[in-house]
Amino acid sequence: MHKAQRLVQLIMLVNERRTFTVQELADECGVSRRTMIRDLAELSELGIPLYSEVGPHGGYRVLREKVLPPISFSEHEAMALFFAAQSLQNYKSLPFNNEVQSALRKFFHYLSSDLKHKIERMQQRLIFWVPPHELDVRYLKELLEAALEQRIVQIRYEASSVQDRLIQPLGLYTMNGLWYCRAYCFRAMDHRVFRVDRVSGLQCEVDQSQKVDLNEENIQEWIIREDLETPLELKVSLSPEGVRRCQSDVWLSQFLKVNEDGSGTIHAHIGTSYTPWVVGFFLGLGTDAHVTHPPQVRDQIRTKLQAMAAQYGD
Repeated sequence: MHKAQRLVQLIMLVNERRTFTVQELADECGVSRRTMIRDLAELSELGIPLYSEVGPHGGYRVLREKVLPPISFSEHEAMALFFAAQSLQNYKSLPFNNEVQSALRKFFHYLSSDLKHKIERMQQRLIFWVPPHELDVRYLKELLEAALEQRIVQIRYEASSVQDRLIQPLGLYTMNGLWYCRAYCFRAMDHRVFRVDRVSGLQCEVDQSQKVDLNEENIQEWIIREDLETPLELKVSLSPEGVRRCQSDVWLSQFLKVNEDGSGTIHAHIGTSYTPWVVGFFLGLGTDAHVTHPPQVRDQIRTKLQAMAAQYGD
């Protein structure tokens, strides 16, 4: 086996194992112990974080993050991966912001000159735009780590009032440039969604004895389910302008039925937790939307209209 092939095999071997000895790797690669020590030294020089421990139970292990072995990409695969990573650049906050920038620089550096020029030209013609928000998202990474480790944390949450809450994060998702954390809230004794930019404090050192089992749940299933255990039936009549406005909303557009004259209707089922958003959205459409069902949405729209009429009555 050539040295280059052996080093690639060696990268794959050390990634598969938490700990290993020089002799174990030498036996698997069919080389002497001395050769294997030189190969491990080369891997270390290449940036793979190896740590050695001496003694009868010693050996090697890879520190922190594992390093991927070399992977070959076609031209179109390379462009797709580059722009997939670049699509995150318009987010002010990411759980792994520095890593995205580092990965893009490394990836671009090793591309051929022709492919670099093609990507640079495409950057002038293609952008994945996310509306920017200047809101401070201080605890995004900490909430993600708590979700990964299934750990209870205490947050200070600023909504209509400032409250301290114990939560066990299920996961994070982003929508329209904002970050949300779905978690089990021990105050409500139920699942709740929290805007991450409204978390103004977080404490990790809290009692873990109340922890609930969320291992069989995942954030994607919750988003798809959308709290439909107790759904509300939503029915809306729309003018042509109302149709155009609803077509711009990713979620509402899937329930939109357009008539020949350009008007339309929406018939959907929503979770009760989304009622405030529905009220605000269709209130903003004015006379271009007429919510006919459910009664609680109509009542809340009517209440808000009366409050606005009183505010502007003079």
